Amino acid sequence: MNDVQHRELLQKSDLEMVRVLDDLIFLLIQKGVITITDLPEMAQVKLMNRAQARQGLGGLEDLLNSDDNGIF
Repeated sequence: MNDVQHRELLQKSDLEMVRVLDDLIFLLIQKGVITITDLPEMAQVKLMNRAQARQGLGGLEDLLNSDDNGIF
């Protein structure tokens, strides 16, 4: 594997990890472990924007079912 391929793999992994962290934060909030106000204001704004975008696409379930690897 060359440097370009490693960078592409890392970029793809970064995008996937964003989804993992987004889902983890959502789960922690849903279970009452944390509240959204525990997070910095800019993080709250970003999470709310993502939640609105997800809702516009049919919610979390539709996004999970759209994964290419079919884990969910």
